[in-house]
Amino acid sequence: MRILDGSRTIGGVWSKEKVYPDLYAQIAHPLFEYSCYRMPAEGLSPDGFISGHTIHKYLTSFARDHDLVRRMQLETNVTKVERTTSGGWSLEVDNGPAVTCDKLIWAVGGTSSPIVPKWPSKNFSSPIIHSSQVGDNLAAIEKIETAIVVGAAKSALDTVYMLLKAGKKVDWLIREEGAGPLAMASPTFFGLWNIIDVISTRSVASFSPSIMNTTGIWYNAISQTSIGRFTTKAIWWAVDKYSAYCAGYSANENFEKLRPEPRGFGLFWAQAGLGAASAPDFWKTMHEGDLTVHRSEITSLTDKDIAHLKSGASVQTDMILACSGYEKPYRSFGKGLRVDLGLTYGKNDTIKWAKLEAQGEEEVDRMLPILKEWSPQGAKSSLAPHDDEHLHGPSRHYRRLVPPSAAAQNDRTIFFPGMVHSIFTPLIAETQALWGCAYLLGHLDLPNEEQMNQEVATFNVWTRKRYLAQGRKHAYAIFDFLSYIDTLCRDLGIKTARKGNWFSEMFVRYKPSDYNGMLKEFAEAQRAKGKVITLEKKMA
Repeated sequence: MRILDGSRTIGGVWSKEKVYPDLYAQIAHPLFEYSCYRMPAEGLSPDGFISGHTIHKYLTSFARDHDLVRRMQLETNVTKVERTTSGGWSLEVDNGPAVTCDKLIWAVGGTSSPIVPKWPSKNFSSPIIHSSQVGDNLAAIEKIETAIVVGAAKSALDTVYMLLKAGKKVDWLIREEGAGPLAMASPTFFGLWNIIDVISTRSVASFSPSIMNTTGIWYNAISQTSIGRFTTKAIWWAVDKYSAYCAGYSANENFEKLRPEPRGFGLFWAQAGLGAASAPDFWKTMHEGDLTVHRSEITSLTDKDIAHLKSGASVQTDMILACSGYEKPYRSFGKGLRVDLGLTYGKNDTIKWAKLEAQGEEEVDRMLPILKEWSPQGAKSSLAPHDDEHLHGPSRHYRRLVPPSAAAQNDRTIFFPGMVHSIFTPLIAETQALWGCAYLLGHLDLPNEEQMNQEVATFNVWTRKRYLAQGRKHAYAIFDFLSYIDTLCRDLGIKTARKGNWFSEMFVRYKPSDYNGMLKEFAEAQRAKGKVITLEKKMA
C-alpha cells in the first residue's frame, strides 16, 4: 500500500501548514476521533470544541501508531489518472515516475481543490490568497492593516474572526445573489449542553428528515403525522431564534446582513452550509471588531490597491482573502472517465436519470412530506449539469462511494470515500473505509445496477430538497450522519444499536468509541456466511 498526499505534513485539511491559532473544528471532544484511538482532551475551547493543532497532532499520532508513516509519499500531487490494459490504474504525479496499482482509493476529499476567483485587474499589487492558504501566510497577514474577505462559507467566518481578533479592519463581501450567509448555530443548546452533543443523540437527529431514516416508531411519529411535523417546525424555529439571539443579528444593519436564509429557519435548511460558533468569544469578537459587511461582489481591481464593487462602492485593501470554496477533486480524470465513473454527468443518459430522479422525488415526497410542504418559495430540486468551470454536484455513486456501472460489472478496483459533507468526519471515514475495503476485496454483496442507480437518484434528489443550494453542490448530509453510518453498518452486517438500553439509545449522545470493534463484528458476520477473514490482532 502506498499513500500519496499533496501536503507537506500529515492531516489533510488539518495538516500543520493549514492550521493556525484560533482555528477550531465544529465538533466537541471526544467526537472527533476514530473508534479505536482516543484523542487527548487538550487544546479545547471553553465550550469543548477542538483546536486545529490538537487535531493535527492526533492524526499524526494515529498515522505513526498504525504504521502508516512509512507508506506515505508527501508533497505528491496526482496530475492524471488512467486505466491500464490489465484492469488496474496508472497515476501520473508531479514529482516522479508514474505509479501503477491494482486497486485505487481516491480519498482526496471535498476540500482539496480550492476555487480562486479571478477579477479584471490593473496595477493591483495587494496579495490574493485562498482561505486554505491562511496558515502558510500568517507572517504576511500579521503585517497588514486592512483586508477584504470574499465569501460566506464557514471558512469566511473563521477568517473574519481571526482577522478581527488580530485588530485588522475587515470588509466582508457576500454576494447579493446566491444562497446567502452561512447558518451559524450557537455553541450550546440554550446554554445547557454543547450543540454537537445534542444533535449526536438519535432523538434530536430524528427531527432532521433523512431518506436514510424512514422506519420505526420515532420516524412515523415525527414524519408521518401532522403533529409530528408541526413539532419539528416548532423545534427548529426555537433553535433558530436562539442562535440568532446569540449571534446578535438584530443589533445593527451591518449584522442583519449576516442573518441566514430562508429567514426564521436558516439552521434547518442550511442552504449556504452550517457552522457552529466554536471559537472562544466568537460573536463578541465579531461585534467589537472593525467589520463592515457588504452584500456585493468585486467587479475589478485597480491601482492603489482598490477593489471596485458591484454596488458602486470602492474599498482599499492590503490583502484579499478568498473564502470561495472548493470544487470536486476530479480534474485528474479525463472527461470521459469522469462520466464513466459517475464523477460528473454526461449528456447521453440524461433521459434515464431524469426518470430515475422523478421516481426518487416521488419516494422522498411520500416518505418525508415535510420537505415538500415546507419547502421555501422558489427553492429548486433540479440540478444543472456539471460545467467545465467548476466541478460541483453530488457524484452518482452508490452509498456515495462506488459507481454502479463498475460495481455491476464486478469491476471492484476503485472507490471514492470522503465526499459526504457531514459531522463525525473521522467515524464516517472509518465506516466508509471498512465498507470500501470489503467492496474492493469482494466481501460485500450489492444489489443489481438498476437498484443501485435508483438509490443514487433518490439520495441526490433528497439532498437537494433537504439542503437546497448545498445539496445541489455536494452530497450534503450535515445533520444525518447517524442514519448514514447506520446504512453502511447494515450493509456490513454490523449492529446499528450500539447503546445498552432504549433510553441511552435515543437520548445519550453517540460517540465514535461506541463503534469500537466494527472490524471484528464484520469478520464474525462474514464467518456466519461461511467466509473466513483473518484479522491482524492489533486491528481487531
